[in-house]
Amino acid sequence: MFWYEVTNLLRFTGIDDVTVWQDVAISTVLIPVGLIVANWLHDQWDRVRPSRAILNGYLDKNSPVLIFHSQMSGADDNWNFNPTQKYITKYPDPLPTDSTHLGVQKKQRIDPVLSKAEADCLADIYNVLGRSGKVINIIGADMINDWGKWSNPIFTIGFNPKTNKLIQKCVPIYFKLQDEGNGNIVIIDIHNKISYEAILPNDAGVIQKTYTKSSHVPIFILAGLGTAGTSAGGYVLSKHLIELGKLYGNSPFCVFLKVLTNEGRESAYMHKIFPYPRWYRKVLYPFTFYSYSNSNLFN
Repeated sequence: MFWYEVTNLLRFTGIDDVTVWQDVAISTVLIPVGLIVANWLHDQWDRVRPSRAILNGYLDKNSPVLIFHSQMSGADDNWNFNPTQKYITKYPDPLPTDSTHLGVQKKQRIDPVLSKAEADCLADIYNVLGRSGKVINIIGADMINDWGKWSNPIFTIGFNPKTNKLIQKCVPIYFKLQDEGNGNIVIIDIHNKISYEAILPNDAGVIQKTYTKSSHVPIFILAGLGTAGTSAGGYVLSKHLIELGKLYGNSPFCVFLKVLTNEGRESAYMHKIFPYPRWYRKVLYPFTFYSYSNSNLFN
């Protein structure tokens, strides 16, 4: 009845087909409203989808993300800075009498340098951010010049001085480093009272998501006891980013990982995760939760 009344009112246009006016109404009202609703739903999902929720605070295109790593310099026998430290780069350079001969490229005054393990982890962090939509304002922080910056979201690689200071400034921290004597450092899972050592061919590391105490700035610590553990931190985070986002969203957590040094970073696996995921995360993502639970990762 309604559409016939509308058609009678608009009969002066010469169009008395009810379906025409129905199509006009749909195209001018319902379609735009539908697009607005769809865009709103997309924005809501984009905000809470796991790969972005876990990086909440990192993805604002106008907010710089700082990445700290161990900036190493050459030293003499007394651990004083050596400005003339020499470095070499080796590369395949077969000779007629030696097919395995390696050539040498000489380098000097290139400090600070980055280890391969931390470079691998750094590449994984860039990959994680890029996959989640963060492609600008990612800054490789300088240990000295950027030391006093605490208000930006931070990734820190390895147990470098910035990492050690962040451990003091952040809460919660679900692990601690303990000196067992004779230079043997172990990672202690505070909750499960499990210690992780780096006795060849084993290495261990942590992925700690936490926040600064004063300003609640998000912090990621990816660090290992040895080089393999540090490299594996980025690999494990990249590989399990979505699953960890499903289980924890933007909440703090700590992954304790193990890796075999003689099998490479891809042998890394999660040994334990703390804390237990919140109840609504288990309801929203039951298959992920039960998969991880059956792997005994929460006990």
